[in-house]
Amino acid sequence: MLGADGLHSKVRQLAFGPEEQFIRHLGAYLTVFSTHNFLGLDNWQVWLNDDVATYCLYPVRDNTEMRATLGFRSEPIAYDHRDTEQQKALMTAGLEHVGWETPRLLEAMRQAPDFYFDSMAQIHMERWSTGRVALAGDAGYCPSPLSGQGTSLALVGAYVLAAELGRADGDHAAAFARYETRMRPFVGLNQALADKNAGGAPSEEAMDEAKNGIELDA
Repeated sequence: MLGADGLHSKVRQLAFGPEEQFIRHLGAYLTVFSTHNFLGLDNWQVWLNDDVATYCLYPVRDNTEMRATLGFRSEPIAYDHRDTEQQKALMTAGLEHVGWETPRLLEAMRQAPDFYFDSMAQIHMERWSTGRVALAGDAGYCPSPLSGQGTSLALVGAYVLAAELGRADGDHAAAFARYETRMRPFVGLNQALADKNAGGAPSEEAMDEAKNGIELDA
């Protein structure tokens, strides 16, 4: 079985245990949603940041719509991942002190059809496989949206895992071991882009070395 079911992976929970063992909170919560471009942004982004709150706004679809990314800094909060109204209330509480267009943005958030909310967090595990179960993407090594590398890691991980399974001639244990060997340096460097304890972004040379480690034979 392969688990590629996200940060709050049920496959990981069933195969490896509670999420709390693996999740590393990065000190913030984020929401993303779409609304009409009521700011009239013309191929231009707007950023706001204070000690607690932050957001980024940018136009899409020929400037007819706007994507809003709102966030606030916080220690871990206990909330229901299925309760979107509770999540909207948390985001409102985190940003309601901010002026300018924040009230309109929060109202647009409450009406948005594509509301998304979650913590900024990473997944760190000693291994990504157990028995006949393996993890890929955010389920095994979520770097958080702060890294900008979630999709890239998921695609590369799936590609490498599929290649190793194909080469292993039915020996899944060997395939899983090779997958981890090839992916771990690349995952570590990508997670470091968002990890506040990583000492800054990795060098281009280090990234190139990690990429070379996962290149597949033609």
